[in-house]
Amino acid sequence: MLEVTVLRDNVAARADLRAGHGFALLACVPGGSFLLDTGDSDDTWTNADTLGVELTQVRALVLSHGHYDHTNGLPELMARLGDLRIIAHPAAFGLRWSTAGGMHPIGPPLTGAELEGMGGRVECSVDPVEVLPGVRTTGEVPPVAGPGPSAPHLLAERAGQRVPDDFADDLSVLVEVGAATVVLTGCAHAGLVNTAARAEELARRPPAAIIGGTHLASEPEGAIAAVADELYRQGVRTLVPMHCSGERGAALLARHFPGEVLRAGTGSIISVATDGSLTTRTA
Repeated sequence: MLEVTVLRDNVAARADLRAGHGFALLACVPGGSFLLDTGDSDDTWTNADTLGVELTQVRALVLSHGHYDHTNGLPELMARLGDLRIIAHPAAFGLRWSTAGGMHPIGPPLTGAELEGMGGRVECSVDPVEVLPGVRTTGEVPPVAGPGPSAPHLLAERAGQRVPDDFADDLSVLVEVGAATVVLTGCAHAGLVNTAARAEELARRPPAAIIGGTHLASEPEGAIAAVADELYRQGVRTLVPMHCSGERGAALLARHFPGEVLRAGTGSIISVATDGSLTTRTA
């Protein structure tokens, strides 16, 4: 079984929890628990305290990519835990900017070396990494179906130059739950269809469900409909869009995806049974 608690998302399922433009999940499997991302601020851990989450039981942190809304909770997390295994793509700690509203940095608050100086055990790999038994990262996601959602306002440093971000560091997490594979995404900058194809390549079966960010908030409705149809054709049967999906993107996925679309936010608990079925509830 897999149980996912949403520690930070753009919306909240409870009035006593703090929503904001960030994303963080706590995932519990029989072999232990791990975090996917840290959110955009210390509010992630305030939410964890309110929910009664015991962070000292966390076995690893996976960073889906190197944007502030997924990494700004790192300093407080390291202050609390110190010794922590941190898994990421090598490019996740590079310099990043956004041109929306003027050029400003949007990269992580700490470098890999700084994290190691705080006691972190940083593992950077372009290849899949085992997080826990039955849990692994996708590693770098090949663009077999073309590039992911457009984001011309997002830049990265490559060879000393600011260039459009290629999101090479975008990775997701595969969790084997009985006869099903579930994918946890951060933003899916690499594209949902590419991510699902990568999951099928690694697991040798299509993912039954995708939980997390989709980066479809601003995509044309026709593009969202095409993604929804292709995911279903690939074998995906349930979507739980959050964070960068936006209300519009989530609503359009619900309109066009032939399978089930569930909603969740800060304080939601998503349970996945061994047959691949999903349920959501408020903690």
